[in-house]
Amino acid sequence: MDIKDKTKRLWKEMEILRPPQSPIHLLIIMVVSIFLTEAAIMAIFYITSPPEIIRFILDPALLVLLLSPILFFFIFRPLVSYLELRQAAEKELLHERDTLHKYLDIAGVAVVVVGKDGRVEIINRRGAEILGYAEQEITGKDWFVNFIPERIRGEVRILFESITSGEREAEGYFENPVLAKSGEERNILWHNIILKDNNHIVGVLSSGEDITERKRTERALKDSERRYRQIHNTAFDGIIVSNADDRIIDCNPSAENIFGYGKGEMIGMELIRIMPEKYRQRHKEGVRWFLDTGISTIQGKVREMDGLKKNGEIFPIELIVNSFTVGGAINFTGTIRDITEKRRAEKEHDILQAQINQSQKMEAIGRFAGGIAHDFNNILTAIRGNAELAIEELDKSDPLYGRIDGIILSVMLASKLTKQLLLFSRGQPFELVPVNINKTIENLLLMITRIIGADITISTELAPNVWTVSADEGNLEQVIMNLALNARDAMPEGGTLFIKTENTVISEEQSTAMPGSRPGDAVCLTVRDTGLGMEKEVAARVFEPFFTTKEPGKGTGFGLAVVYGIIRQHGGWITLDSGPGKGTVFNIYLPAVFEELKKREARPQQIEGLDGNGERILVVEDDAKVREFTVTALSEHGYRVYSATNVKEGIEAFEKEGGAFDMVFSDIALSDQTGFQLADILLARKSGIAILLTSGFIDMGKEWPVMVERGFRYLQKPYSIASLLRAVKHSLTQSKIIGG
Repeated sequence: MDIKDKTKRLWKEMEILRPPQSPIHLLIIMVVSIFLTEAAIMAIFYITSPPEIIRFILDPALLVLLLSPILFFFIFRPLVSYLELRQAAEKELLHERDTLHKYLDIAGVAVVVVGKDGRVEIINRRGAEILGYAEQEITGKDWFVNFIPERIRGEVRILFESITSGEREAEGYFENPVLAKSGEERNILWHNIILKDNNHIVGVLSSGEDITERKRTERALKDSERRYRQIHNTAFDGIIVSNADDRIIDCNPSAENIFGYGKGEMIGMELIRIMPEKYRQRHKEGVRWFLDTGISTIQGKVREMDGLKKNGEIFPIELIVNSFTVGGAINFTGTIRDITEKRRAEKEHDILQAQINQSQKMEAIGRFAGGIAHDFNNILTAIRGNAELAIEELDKSDPLYGRIDGIILSVMLASKLTKQLLLFSRGQPFELVPVNINKTIENLLLMITRIIGADITISTELAPNVWTVSADEGNLEQVIMNLALNARDAMPEGGTLFIKTENTVISEEQSTAMPGSRPGDAVCLTVRDTGLGMEKEVAARVFEPFFTTKEPGKGTGFGLAVVYGIIRQHGGWITLDSGPGKGTVFNIYLPAVFEELKKREARPQQIEGLDGNGERILVVEDDAKVREFTVTALSEHGYRVYSATNVKEGIEAFEKEGGAFDMVFSDIALSDQTGFQLADILLARKSGIAILLTSGFIDMGKEWPVMVERGFRYLQKPYSIASLLRAVKHSLTQSKIIGG
């Protein structure tokens, strides 16, 4: 028996003892009861005729005595019974309702009873939780107006009305969103049951499952799958998935491009078909070992190996292997990257790095050579100067004259060696003028022919319209001669010396591959021989000073070092290509200049009258022997000379003499500061003073431009008395002209 049947039974029982329906009905019962009772009492008194006093006493007592049972039976007893039954019915109804709500509240789904008018009659706790309201905030409200999103409200109401009107069965499941208190929409999957009373539809009972999170999860899974597929298909690296049978079950487009197969060809293919033969057996054993033991030594690690393309080409790859399990089945995924370009770039980088290292080594050696030349030139200056001072006091018939003259000659020969050191280290001033390299080569051909011998043939290919280069012609001749001599030594049995010139344009890409080069127009001088060639290790060292493969006494090992230094001084660069039995090729690049060639003026001859006229000269030199010679030479040729060993002493001497000097003759490299700094300080105190600087080595990249810009004269060590006097005379003359 359900709650409605129990309620009907209780109400039928209550109908029997139902009390008066209204106050008038109750009043009529009481009046009639009192009237009848009083009539009965009056009849009794009439029959018995008691005294008046007794009638007065008995009348109310009898009235109450007789009226109480009547009123109890007709009014009070039915009322009490009615109240008791009603209380019991209400209690049972509350119990039934609470029981029903307990059943509804423990349900994991929302339960909603919506009346035919669309208002909520019952909703369980889960339904209230989904909507975010308390139950009492929901019951009695129009379901469609308050809890269905506006965009679908009309559609859902029409569906509800078609069900409650009997036009449509409430079978199956329906999905629609509901509107929560927070404004959020929750997706609910409904199952509906029609409620009837006496075969009349009175509402709909709906149970609904909140599938919002499930829908989100499904969307997330779909999005994840879509993203995975996008990443899989657009990944730069190739991705191949294989099963435990070692067959490919999936691959991405990059894998197709890497190996040259279509996806249809790769799916189902044995994995070993994209491996070179040398890996296949080891791969099979590794897969079997992993399937048996679960142990892998390669998974998750980057390995470099080779791959095999469809066309049979073997190429280098980077491979990362991992495994995963789907449905209890083990699968493998391999990420493959074609590193052909990487290997090529690494090889080019190694070559470039070797060239850079060679260039840096040569720069370091050049600085070292410059330091040696500086110190050696100081020694040679002192030796030659003192020898010249001594020979001036001797007659040619004196036996010592010849010996001292031999000392001077030896110093001059030694100075050639230091000159080569300075050329290599770019510490030798030189004069750059527009030069046609073809004419330089043509002027040297006769001399080269005599030097290299008759068993070597000279072949030339000179570009007819070769561009002009800016060069010191004497240094350029030395480059060509040194390369010719090197070729002669490389062809002891004879051969061919090939000399070629051509115009070339160096691109940015070519310049990057040649350290020390720069893009632009250049003239390329090629000197090639058909000689023995060189091993790679030897070729890497040929530009080093004193390095030679010749027997002792047959070469200093300095010729190619000088070539390197001269070319670098001219802003050019040199490349070498050689191999055992393949001969050697030197390519020299010199920047082109588009200037008209000018005739070279003859160098000035020996100038007479180099003695001074008492001019005051401040000599600043830190080498005692050089300083002593210089002071003596100038003093003996008509100059008043004061000396100092460094900048500090030079300033003190200048101030002590009140600045009464006509010229300052200073070494550039001093112990405390430089000759340039000393010149600046003294010129600030006396603007017209002449400046003459000297050094055994000058940095052509930093110091020489300053020398030219400031207009200072320069005297290269080792110098003779004549060159010293000539430089002093010219410097004094120039300062007088400028000073007016």
